[in-house]
Formats: sequence, structure tokens, C-alpha cells
Amino acid sequence: MHYFIGEPPNNHAPISNGNILTWLTQYDENNIPVDLLNQIFFPDFDLTSALLDSRGSYILAKDENEKVWYDPYGIVKQELGQTGQIISIDYSKYLNGFGIFEVLSHKGNAAVKTKTWSPWNSNIVVRSIQVSTVKGNASNVDIFPVIHLKNISERLDNIFISRISCCQWLAVTTVPSIDGTTGDIGQVVTGGKITTFEHSSIPTALTFHAKASVSRNEYSSPIYQLFAAGKTKEEALAQLRLAVRNLETLYEDSLYEWKRWHSISNGPLMALPPELQDYWRVSNSLLRMSLQQNGAPILIGFQPYQGNVSIRDGIWIITTLALAGHLKEAVKGLYSLVSYLKERPDGNYYFAYNVTAGVPNEHTYENDTTGLVLYGIWTVWNLTRDDNIINNLWPVIEHSANWIIANRDETGLIKKDAGIWETFGPHLGEKFEHMTWTSAISAYGLLKASLIAQYKTRTTQGENYEKASLELLEAIKINNVRNSIVCRSKESALLDSSVLLFFTEFPIFPNSWLIPTVEAVNKRLKDPFLGGIWRHESLTTEEGDLLPWIGSTFWMGEALLAAGRPKLAWDYFNHNYANSAFCNLLPELMYSKDRPRGIAMPSYSQSGVIRSILYSLDRKKFFI
Repeated sequence: MHYFIGEPPNNHAPISNGNILTWLTQYDENNIPVDLLNQIFFPDFDLTSALLDSRGSYILAKDENEKVWYDPYGIVKQELGQTGQIISIDYSKYLNGFGIFEVLSHKGNAAVKTKTWSPWNSNIVVRSIQVSTVKGNASNVDIFPVIHLKNISERLDNIFISRISCCQWLAVTTVPSIDGTTGDIGQVVTGGKITTFEHSSIPTALTFHAKASVSRNEYSSPIYQLFAAGKTKEEALAQLRLAVRNLETLYEDSLYEWKRWHSISNGPLMALPPELQDYWRVSNSLLRMSLQQNGAPILIGFQPYQGNVSIRDGIWIITTLALAGHLKEAVKGLYSLVSYLKERPDGNYYFAYNVTAGVPNEHTYENDTTGLVLYGIWTVWNLTRDDNIINNLWPVIEHSANWIIANRDETGLIKKDAGIWETFGPHLGEKFEHMTWTSAISAYGLLKASLIAQYKTRTTQGENYEKASLELLEAIKINNVRNSIVCRSKESALLDSSVLLFFTEFPIFPNSWLIPTVEAVNKRLKDPFLGGIWRHESLTTEEGDLLPWIGSTFWMGEALLAAGRPKLAWDYFNHNYANSAFCNLLPELMYSKDRPRGIAMPSYSQSGVIRSILYSLDRKKFFI
């Protein structure tokens, strides 16, 4: 487990129940170690729906026997012992791999343990705070939960209400009910003079104060921070009062629901060594937390991508959920993804949308959406055998298949585009190419559309789709394969790790290409210093391409399993696990040994855990 000293501040451990999303981190934007509730998002998982001021929520504490405050920012100025000692983060984890986040940290003799979770079917975030002493001695402590609000519109006893917009409200309090004071934090916690704001239209620090007794070798009784959001003030207050009334059961109810949900996907656990079991559970949890209430799978862990509904990433998430047995969520996610689809002028679908506005959010020109949509519909339908899916989505299936057939050019391949990655195109000084990924995923999608059409007794249509699929494969063989090595495109002999998937998860390439391609990738795309696999072989694209990617490395491991080289395959899988971040979340890629990007990537990274484990246990599961 790594803490990645100097970890970029846009990496967060997420907590969500589909209604409300919370970011937690162990380093702030200045790389100060802190147990920080960084941000809360409602009603959409979009960066524009943030409820808190940018400084978030954290804790100060004082052991009466110590001169050293538990004070991450050095806010307290009047006491000795504040310089030269930072907060030590002792551990952070999702409890049992579930969506309940626990952190233990200390400074001096004061140790603080927090748990954060969101009860199901609510707009509530709960944070419990307990304090003990590092030495195990009994003591009395002062605990100061701090929340930076964007404003305070009203105070009702010790409930503080913040109005963010016409349809965004936040109500906060603590249980047991303790005094909350606004104003200068340093003055509040040391009893100095302050100016109290009952109403404030500017960002305001709100500090609660509780006294607690610590028994020998025990933690104090928990103090609960409660955050409740609503589209109206009345809804936020109702949610908060619901939490207060049911405080004793909120944790157990959440734990029960997580256990119930994980029981569906626990089958492979018996076959896994203990060190992989937590990765499996954490990854399954993160996939569920990436689903908004409407089922849309969203990149939830890091900016600037949070709030994007990307069709490619979304298909990865929902098919992974389906493969792991979470069919209900997969079906809802599929319908949600399809609801976002909008046609480009040429008839294909845009591949990324903003979750709030629903408008396309594009980086470059990519033609793989139709093939991926066909794969996603086939996978979810084939695992559920719910004919409503193919009946309801038949217009999308037909449109996607027809677009693929109509958009092959004189080469027999799909017309030029950027492929699977956003890093090709005129905006980066690159010309579009006849990318192998685009034509191959289109061929695979057509093959699945053919099976669906034949199931619906549309025999002629099914035969036409199959014929077009085989023609695409033949065009790839003629144009994009050199000495049995599958290359990036017709125009380039450079490599692209995405082609490995067509030997494993999308098994459509002949076996004769497998070993030459795997050997070439192992030689030319393996990072010579960090290990792992680059996503493609190019020197002229955006930062991060000539560095190992978690997804590409999982794909390489799967291809090596297919090639009969399990030892090397597990070298690559274990490389990914060795570079996981706090609480077994995987980054999207490594910028350097200690600087990951995109922690909590639910698609390629965390989905890669589940897909690679399933593939290693039962490859036939992917041959559907």
C-alpha cells in the first residue's frame, strides 16, 4: 500500500450511495497530510454540484495532558509544540472492501479514528469521530470538527443550513448536539474573541466543540458529523432529522446492504489468495459507487473528468458489473448510457457527455462507439436473457450496425479516426489513421449484432452483419498486420496495447497472431524503468502516453495467459497491485514512481481487477 508522497491533489477516495458523492483524501492541495473530507456533490456527480467550500472538513483535537494539538494546518498559534511535527496517517481503508471508509491518524499522543459512509436511499453523509491516546493512557480530550461552508443562510439551534443554488441545499449538525460556532477557527478553539455569523453570504468556517473522556486503551464514544443535502431546504432538513432519529441503525443498515450486495459477486473469493480478495471487493464497491441514481456510470474519483458519462468507460463498467453477477445494476446502467446517446452529423454517436447538461463533451474524433454499444447490449442481454433489452434497444442495435457497414472506405476498414485513445488527431499535430482498435471492435460488435438479429429471426439481416464483420477482419489482416504482428493502424507499424483485447475479452483475432504480437508488445511497450505497459508507442502525443497504464498492463497479463505464459502474466498483474494507492485503489497511470494519476478509476483500472481475475479463473466466461 502506497501513500504516494506528493500525490496530486485531484486524487480522491470516493464514497457514494448513488444519490450523493463524497471525496476523501489524505493529502490536501499543498500536500499536507490530513484526514480530509474534501468535497460533497449533489444532486449530480459533477464538479459544478460541489456543496462545501474548497477547504472541506477536518478535525482538530487536544489531549488535556499534551502541549501538542492534533492540528493539521497549524491553526492553533498560542500553544507550544506546534512546529516540526505533522499529522501521521497510520492507515486508511474501505472496511472489508465495502463503501465505508476508515482512517486512523495521530499527532503527539492524540490518535483520531474516523469512519465515513452514506446510508442507502438517502442524501446523507455520516462521519463518526473517535479519539484515543497513542500511549493508551486515560485522558480527557476536546474535539473540534471543522466544516468550511460556502455560506450560511440560516441557523436552527445547532443545525446550520447552506444554500448553494435554487435547488441545492445542505444542512449540517453533530450528534450528540454540541455547540457550533462560526468565525476564526484559531480563536474558536482557544476561547478567544470571535465575531459570530448567524447568516453569511461568503465562505464561512463552522467549528463544533465536544468534550470526551478516553478510557485506558479505549476510544472515546463517537461524535457524528451529519451532512444532509436536498433540492429544497425542507428536503435537506427532513433528511438530516431522519439521520438523527435513526442514528443507531445507520451504520448497521449500511453494512447489511453492502454485505447483501457483495454476496452476489463473492463466488470467486474462495479461489483467490487473501491479498487479492480485498482488491476484488474494493473494485466491486467502487463500480457500484460510480453509478448515479439514474444508473449512469461516471468517472467519480478525480478531476477534471468527474461528471463525464463516457460511453467507452461506461460500457466497461456495466459489462464488468454484469460479468461479476450484478445484473440489475448492469441493466439500469445500460439503459442510462443509451439515453445519453446523441448522433453526430455523420450518424455515429458522440462518446462523452456531461452528466448535468447531457450535452456532448468531446476530446477528438473517435468511431468506436457503435461497436462498443453493440458489445455492451449483447453482453448484458446474453447474461440476463431479458428479451426486453433487445426489443427496446433494437433501433440502437440496427442503427449502430448499419453505421459500421456504411462507413468502411476503400480499404475495407472503418474510416480514419483517433482509435481508442483521445491522443490522436489534428489538435495534437497528428493525422487520423485507420486504427486497428476501431475496425476490430466494430467487427466484434457486428458479430454480436448478427447473433441478436438471428435470435430475433431476422436471418437476412444477421447474415449481412456477419458478412460485414468478416470483411472487416480480412481488411485488418491485409492492412494492419505485419509479419503476424497486429499494429496500431494501416498507416503505422507502431504498436497499440488495445489490440491485445481481441485475443482475450473480444476474441476475434486468429491465434497465429497472438504470440508474435505479445512478444512485440512485451519488447516495445514495456516501460524499462517502472515496469508495466504503455498504452501505445508514440513520441508525439500528450503527456502520460510513454508511461505505464494500469488498463494496458492488465490487458497484457490476460494476453499472456492466452499465450500460455502464466508466470509472466502474473508478473504484470502483480505490478499493478504493487502500485496501488491507499486503500487498494488503483491509479489510471503512473506519472512517476510516486505520482499516480486518476486514483479510483472505475473503468480500466478497477474494472481491470475484476475482469483479469475472472479471465484467469474461467476464460470461457468471456467467450459469450
